[in-house]
Amino acid sequence: MCIPTATWAVCRATSSGRAGCFIADTGTAIGEGTWAASYASTQTALQAADLVARGERAAYALCRPPGHHAYADMAGGFCFLNSAAIAAEYLRRSVSRVAILDVDVHHGNGTQQIFFARRDVLFVSVHGDPAQLYPYYAGYADECGDGEGIGYTLNLPLALGSGDDDYLRAARGSGKGA
Repeated sequence: MCIPTATWAVCRATSSGRAGCFIADTGTAIGEGTWAASYASTQTALQAADLVARGERAAYALCRPPGHHAYADMAGGFCFLNSAAIAAEYLRRSVSRVAILDVDVHHGNGTQQIFFARRDVLFVSVHGDPAQLYPYYAGYADECGDGEGIGYTLNLPLALGSGDDDYLRAARGSGKGA
């Protein structure tokens, strides 16, 4: 399974063309406060990871922008830094395995791409059906990893209109997907 990312060697001369070398979609605008917001969001995720690394049983980080659409080398879906992936990498310094549970309505395609071929980070995503929701090309139930990462990606797409009970059921392991 191959998750598409831009690999073009030449960026176009227009500002939109140059931005396309680093942004996965045209809806992800960069403004004056983008870096400050992205940095603060990632620091929030790192603070939660640090609490867990120091022995807290659980920590919750409310991050905005969320980060899960950002790839290792590309922004997308209003995400510029992948705060979940950065926090997972930070935790990997002190533990052998990390799990990410993503329960956004949209699939975390960037997080999946970052860990798709790895077995040290389990990525579980409960999200709306990607046939009908962004990012459209990733998040299907048959995407389960690549190489050493096979079995360490679990996508649980839900039908449009699914509610809290459906998300909870899927997160507990009894979801049937879309």
